[in-house]
Amino acid sequence: MTDAENKQTRAREPWIIRTYAGFGDARQANERFHQNLKAGQRGLSIAFDLPTQNGYDADAEVAAGEVGKAGVSICHWQDMEALLADIPLAQINTSMTINATAPFLLAAYLVVADKHGAPWTELRGTTQNDLLKEYVARGTSIFEPNLSLRLSTELIRFTVERVPNWNPVNCCGYHYMESGAGPAEEIGYAFGNAMMLLDALRDRVDAGAFERTVRRISFFINSGIELVPEICKIRAYFALWRELCQSQYGIDDVAFRAGCQVRSLSLTEQQPEVNIIRIAYEALPVTISAAARVGALQLPGFREALALPDQAEQTLSLRTQQVLMHETGITEYGDIFEGSKVIEKLTGEIAAQARKIATELRSAGYARSIGIVAGELTRALAERQRKIESGALVQVGVNAFLGEIGLAGPSKEDFDSSAQARTESERIAAVQAWRERRKVDEFERVRALLGRAASDSSQQLSIMDATIDFVRAGGTVGEWTETLAQANHGRYVPPILEVRGALPPLVAQKAPQRMKIALGKAGLDGHINAVKLLAHALMQAGMEVVLAGFKQTVAQMVETALQEDVDVLAISSLAGAHMAIAERTLAMLSRRGASDVRVVIGGIIPEPDRPRLLAKGVRAVFTPRDSNLGQIVARIAELGPRAQV
Repeated sequence: MTDAENKQTRAREPWIIRTYAGFGDARQANERFHQNLKAGQRGLSIAFDLPTQNGYDADAEVAAGEVGKAGVSICHWQDMEALLADIPLAQINTSMTINATAPFLLAAYLVVADKHGAPWTELRGTTQNDLLKEYVARGTSIFEPNLSLRLSTELIRFTVERVPNWNPVNCCGYHYMESGAGPAEEIGYAFGNAMMLLDALRDRVDAGAFERTVRRISFFINSGIELVPEICKIRAYFALWRELCQSQYGIDDVAFRAGCQVRSLSLTEQQPEVNIIRIAYEALPVTISAAARVGALQLPGFREALALPDQAEQTLSLRTQQVLMHETGITEYGDIFEGSKVIEKLTGEIAAQARKIATELRSAGYARSIGIVAGELTRALAERQRKIESGALVQVGVNAFLGEIGLAGPSKEDFDSSAQARTESERIAAVQAWRERRKVDEFERVRALLGRAASDSSQQLSIMDATIDFVRAGGTVGEWTETLAQANHGRYVPPILEVRGALPPLVAQKAPQRMKIALGKAGLDGHINAVKLLAHALMQAGMEVVLAGFKQTVAQMVETALQEDVDVLAISSLAGAHMAIAERTLAMLSRRGASDVRVVIGGIIPEPDRPRLLAKGVRAVFTPRDSNLGQIVARIAELGPRAQV
């Protein structure tokens, strides 16, 4: 295909093809970006590592073992410059999946754009900037709700005024569905959040700026495997948002602007080859309706339940979209569902229920809504688990049509722990050298200004303006977070277990012996769905559960286990640091004279690491392959209590 033909083909593309990418340091991630762009990707979707998402620099103690995993490590503007090397910022569309530290990362992006000579008015992209779902589903919240609301709304106001083609917030329905929500709940929670943000901004800008703000709100939605309900959900998203903007704010003809990733919760470790089929089917609902088609789509790797995608998996995800876009012919027709009685009836029902949910959430207010949504998601997730374990909900390869297929081999980019350790050491040395090179007096001056802006209850001082100055002066993401936390009563830790109404039974039998278990998450990953379900299942089995919290260091978890005199320390790890966590936990327990505390670990753990963990002294290892809660509880119960002295 000639360059002219290639440009003409791209002009006809009805949505932006993305893959979610980022790992190691900025140079490594930049190489992956260029590979994906050559393969046909049309926009960047940046994954940041967990320390960056949680506001820690690479040399923070709590970041040990997680630097450059699950995303790219970015500490300051020069890292961002290396990440975007040779990428035309005025031409590319860049999505940044970043929330609590979104103001800092956007500021770094803008500083780099200045250095590239790319005017802010020409920049196109998105900062996710949705904190509500972080409190209830994703877990990378840092600050208390009122400060988080202020940071989100200040970023929105700043970009509408100064970066007009940027999407300042991506209200996420995606994460609610990943945590158990149905179609109406996904829409209702996303729209309720969007209206709370708009309500907070309405009196702070003039009418023209407010209308521009309404039109810049975008969404990040989910697309599941249940084709008809999902098609109707997408259509309800489009119709209801237009109606709400008109009825609540008096603004007509507002386009529903959304990107999408298909449902990761449906992807299984068992028979991972089937995930290729699931992903392709799940891409249909958000693309098949001409009147309800998302603006950008990214697909996961089919081995997501086992490990991060390698380059081959990312290329396959791109090819899946390209076949859908260019070979199926779905883009050549108008709205093929218009007038369908089945589709229109179900769409109307979902929209009406979603409107009710959004209105109730809006009435509750931002802070109170966190507990409401968290409780509902816990109940819904437990009900889904009950249906899977009873067989009422069929999952191929999990509770029906069992057995391995045998086509998928191991990832071609097996995790190299020595390479990751080198990357982490290099990142630590680099950020420490960065701090030493900058002008200390200028940095301290702008840091003081940032602190004053953050503590300004009148909100007359702009945190965004102060953040841009802070970034230019060489401040790091960890220092930015620390400055805001010091000005606002430290970091916020939301509760793990909130539930509305009784949970369905998750286990059939009581444990034969009374046991006490400390349960929590080590590392910086905030996904707590599995922890919530296991905690409730253990309690239903009659065990006493001590919640050690999440985003815990090994020392914190061991201290909880010893203070509470538990029989079992159960650790969840999703960030790939399980070997280091196990070694440190067992060594620390031994030094404290508590080697008889049974340690069990669960999470995204490659199968070859299971025997290695057991050989080190871990008593049980659970991966997504161990999907039956009753069986997990039974195996923990078999360990028995510690011997009483």
